[in-house]
Amino acid sequence: MKITTQINWARLNYVLIPSARRRVAWQEAWPPSTRIGKAIWRFYGAFTREGRLVFVACLLTGAFGVDVAHTQVYVLFCILAGLLFASLVVSRVLRVPEITVRVHAPPRVYVGDEVVFAIECQRREAGPPVAPLRIEGPFLPYFGRWMSRPRTLDEVGYEEGARTEARARFSERGDLTLGTFRASAIVPLGLAAGPYVESAKVRLRVVPRPANVVRLATPMAQKHQPGGVALASKTGESMDLLGVRPYRPGDRIRDLSARTWARTGTPAVREYQEEYFTRIGVVLDCGAAGEATYEASVSLVAGIVAHLGRGEALIDLLVNGPTIHTLTLGRSLGFLDQALDFLAVAERAKDLDRAKLLTDLGPHLAQLSCVVLVVDGWDPSREELVRGVERFGVRVVRVGVGVDVPLGTQVPVATLQAGEPVAL
Repeated sequence: MKITTQINWARLNYVLIPSARRRVAWQEAWPPSTRIGKAIWRFYGAFTREGRLVFVACLLTGAFGVDVAHTQVYVLFCILAGLLFASLVVSRVLRVPEITVRVHAPPRVYVGDEVVFAIECQRREAGPPVAPLRIEGPFLPYFGRWMSRPRTLDEVGYEEGARTEARARFSERGDLTLGTFRASAIVPLGLAAGPYVESAKVRLRVVPRPANVVRLATPMAQKHQPGGVALASKTGESMDLLGVRPYRPGDRIRDLSARTWARTGTPAVREYQEEYFTRIGVVLDCGAAGEATYEASVSLVAGIVAHLGRGEALIDLLVNGPTIHTLTLGRSLGFLDQALDFLAVAERAKDLDRAKLLTDLGPHLAQLSCVVLVVDGWDPSREELVRGVERFGVRVVRVGVGVDVPLGTQVPVATLQAGEPVAL
């Protein structure tokens, strides 16, 4: 299957804008430049969206009105410049009263879903009415897009406050620190706003949407787990005797220990612990076939983990390239969110040392019953990885995304992107 690489043209709009981590490093390394940048940003941020349009119009009319002898466009330039200057002067003294800005947002959202930011503004003390408050959201990354902006708040009360919403959509995964929402008072003409009050920084995880995995054929062999798995829900009756303890109301009559009761004169019950579990590791070994294939593979891994979490098996490992993430998911233990948070920041590993990966997996393989290997290609190094895992007595289920895998299942990328059911 031929994979075509699509260019994300949206990234070109952000070529000169560094990532959040680099922006912080740049600010720490160049304090004078930071002060100059903040001054320019304050000047730019003092205008509303309408004010910025008027500012652009003022620059254009100023350019056309240079020749004052043959045109009167300079009159319009003077009017626009006067309005902007007056709005800036008034905005400096138009301060927001003592208010609190809170933002409520979900901790995580699926790729492509709309996320709602609820912004609440409340006055800390009673006072006279103030000018309308403008709410502005943070600067979004290149894969984020505002679907609706927060409306202007006409009145903010002392007890009830005011509430508005903003909606955004993200087309890629990531662990995002978006920044703050800002509330500021608008001047009567609506061209500028005064000093703002900020909310706390908003953090959001954009997690992959799990694929619709309806069936996964894995060997259900159980491995002995000395001491069992604490808090795991019990299935069946194949459990080992853990000990004897005093009877408590609600205990099953069938678990009463007659010998201990006769010897001590106090009712006692036998306590059992299940020590044989089916534990599965999921390995994502992708990164060479392209970004679209890798994103489809991440979605498939999320779907596999979600499917296994609904059964009786335990998901013990989640491996992405050289990174091994240990977790215990399934049988009423853990949540799918743990795996999604890990996959939200998963990165492609193009040059993976699979011999070292096998060495790192060695201490964990003794407890695993099966390993699900998701790949986007096949080569001798992957074959050696499979043989190395099987030498520990662990079966390997091979799943290829967009490629043919020997003795494995092939899943087309288009099937995963369309959200169609997948049977492995």
